[in-house]
Amino acid sequence: MDWIPPKRSDRYLWYKNLSGNVVAEAVKFGGVAGDATAMKAQADAIIVKMDATETAAGALAAARQTEEGLEKTNDALIRAKVRNWKTLPGWAASGSEAVLQMKGPAISFDPNTYKPVLKVTVEADVVKVAFTKKGVDGVAIYSRLRGTLGWRKVAMDTVSPYFDNSPLAQAGVAETREYMGRGVLHDQEIGVDSDVVIITFGG
Repeated sequence: MDWIPPKRSDRYLWYKNLSGNVVAEAVKFGGVAGDATAMKAQADAIIVKMDATETAAGALAAARQTEEGLEKTNDALIRAKVRNWKTLPGWAASGSEAVLQMKGPAISFDPNTYKPVLKVTVEADVVKVAFTKKGVDGVAIYSRLRGTLGWRKVAMDTVSPYFDNSPLAQAGVAETREYMGRGVLHDQEIGVDSDVVIITFGG
């Protein structure tokens, strides 16, 4: 087994330890002092680059967050203004909607092939089941413990997300749950079952 850790965060700590101890340890085992000093310099150079990478990654994350916030704010302003423009008498005949690309693509909805998408997370000691409707009235949510047969319908929700506060099958024992969804249109379940999503829930 390689003694240099494969995981980056572990390697960083390993290089720090090497840098801090290799010179003194070389004296103990009779190593050449110059070799130990060179190895310390090599480790230090890696540490400097890793630190620079982390700084750049932090700056990128902050920049993306700033970008997303500005886009959200300005998109709302742009949408509001376009809604106003579309009420003006000359809008329809102007052709500006096409030039400015202010009309979305037509949505093709087939109830026979509709397939919801679920995403599960644990929040505040409950399982949060987020879903997208995309043309249906709601989504029927089913659940079961992993390894068991048969689905249990836990909800029919029209607004995402659904919060499943079902208790653990055995109090204090974490369990792995599976969730699946079906589209609901005019009170009837339609389409194709969603992909099964899995999460471990500890209560």
